[in-house]
Amino acid sequence: MQPPRVLITGAFLLAGISNAIAASSVDLSVVGKITPSACTPSFPGSNVVDYGKISAQDLKPALSTPLPDTTLKMRVDCAATALIAVKVTDNRLGTGYNKSIPSQPLLSGFGLGLASNDAKIGGYILKISDALADSIPGEPIESKDGQTWFDAWDSVWQPGWMRSIKAAAGPSIAPKPLQTLEADLRFEAWIAPSRDLPITEEVQIDGNATLDIVYL
Repeated sequence: MQPPRVLITGAFLLAGISNAIAASSVDLSVVGKITPSACTPSFPGSNVVDYGKISAQDLKPALSTPLPDTTLKMRVDCAATALIAVKVTDNRLGTGYNKSIPSQPLLSGFGLGLASNDAKIGGYILKISDALADSIPGEPIESKDGQTWFDAWDSVWQPGWMRSIKAAAGPSIAPKPLQTLEADLRFEAWIAPSRDLPITEEVQIDGNATLDIVYL
């Protein structure tokens, strides 16, 4: 169960200091909110995307090899209506193979770990579809900081970004208070060119990401 998080922030308040007179003390404020509306994320059915064993002979030597698209059901249940978002973190950060520009890091996707020769095994991107807020279809929105929000319909869910459901139709974009959130989490993955991998041995695909509840 994902525990509720208490946000603790501090600020040094430097007030009334001039070149002529310097205060001998300064206040430190510690603020935050404890929310009663604990929320729990889950993957009903399974939280594992398993591609099984892939024959090295089926991999392209000089290009990336796409894997079958896969979908998992994602769900968030809250004890009461709450203003929340879901943030995704890549636990294999820096290991994603950029199939478009191999020499560049994969900023919009996730890694699949490193092979024994330290080669990047592959990568994947995430998308959300069929989102429901309290069983009502909703439009996904995204934010990096929880303050500024953007439409996220069929767009890639980037590591470090959070997703929520849009409050109402119209030009204003803000998250909607909800008690349950459901969505399809779509995986589009690929394997790096076989020439870069030690295909004479078994290579373990090792992608891992974490979903955290952010209380807004």
